[in-house]
Amino acid sequence: MRNEWRSNIWMCIELVVTGLILWVVFSIFAFLSYLHKPSDCYDFNDVYAGDLRIIPKTASSYTEYPDSLHNENTDVEMLLTKLRNNQYVECAGIGLNALPYTFNYSGNDFSVNVGDSVQTYHSANVRRISPEMVRVLRVRGIHGETTEEIAGMIADNKLLPAQPDYSDGSLDLELWRGRDAWWSYDSTRVAHVGAIVGPLRRTDYEPLRGMVLTGMDNTPGWWDNIAIRVRPGKGRAFSESIKPSDLQFGNVYISNLESMDNRRERAHESITRLIGTLTMGASFLMAAVFLGFLGSFWFRTQQRVPELALRRANGATRSQLFRRMLSEGIILLISGVIVILFFIVMFLCKVNLSETFHAPIPSWIPWAGFACSISALALMIIGGIWMPASKAMKINPAEALKEE
Repeated sequence: MRNEWRSNIWMCIELVVTGLILWVVFSIFAFLSYLHKPSDCYDFNDVYAGDLRIIPKTASSYTEYPDSLHNENTDVEMLLTKLRNNQYVECAGIGLNALPYTFNYSGNDFSVNVGDSVQTYHSANVRRISPEMVRVLRVRGIHGETTEEIAGMIADNKLLPAQPDYSDGSLDLELWRGRDAWWSYDSTRVAHVGAIVGPLRRTDYEPLRGMVLTGMDNTPGWWDNIAIRVRPGKGRAFSESIKPSDLQFGNVYISNLESMDNRRERAHESITRLIGTLTMGASFLMAAVFLGFLGSFWFRTQQRVPELALRRANGATRSQLFRRMLSEGIILLISGVIVILFFIVMFLCKVNLSETFHAPIPSWIPWAGFACSISALALMIIGGIWMPASKAMKINPAEALKEE
């Protein structure tokens, strides 16, 4: 190793640069894996979703209503009736900002007195949902409340909050159950808090900052989502049975009707591309570094064939020689790991990852990435040494020493 000190320095530098890049990549993978939390309080299988739209009054296809009893809400009810009469449909419901995998945010503030003059505050994404929509999504409470119980609470216009994924410990929504909450801190707008439900996220990789389910408003046009649950395994038959006339009644029509699986895939496109790009980049980097190590150790091993043969002739076993060569690679790895660890500690001391990414990042995430990156480097070094070493071990000592 003293004779090869120049190449050893360059190999250590290569190890440090590669290790830091792999640390970033594996840390991102660990973070995404930690964030990936599909809620088990909903069931999106066999669900089709679409957007509810209103024909503008300026359009030639707009139909005037005959009296005040008819409006967009009555059109929606007739549209839902047509869909429910489809032989493949179990149930259908509407909502406002009620579906996952939709990048909408309808924020509102709530406050609740939890006793002893202690008032807690919460800012949440309000999702208005009909009792039928509850049945479509099969919403359940985290304490075992059934879908029908949740639907009854929604029919009574109760608030159903979800606990955020992170907080400073001052917000415990369990204390809200059974109490009255004020909308926008307005004591005249009061709603009773029912069950605690699971989070309904915009993506499966997004930390929940706050969410509340509540009932629908009777204001005409106060909806934008429709969801349809079809019978198990009948999704394709349902799609083929739907005609354009089934998606419109009066001045209300459905656009972008598709399965919830398609919505999920589209919402995750950017994350999927990021994972694919990082995987390809890391794989290419690891392959290039491995080939570099393999070439370096192959050259070194060929130069040391007479030395290895001499050691064999003096009684050294193949396993002893292999451990000797492997220990040289491990020394290089340890030297690189010390430098990598120094840079990581300095970075973590100066940067608050949770504040930088506006999301809760557990302390184990960077160290999981560090462990994975070091493991990858160790495998590359072992592979780079094992291949030329195993070939050198097969050479007859007498033939290797003949030229000496």
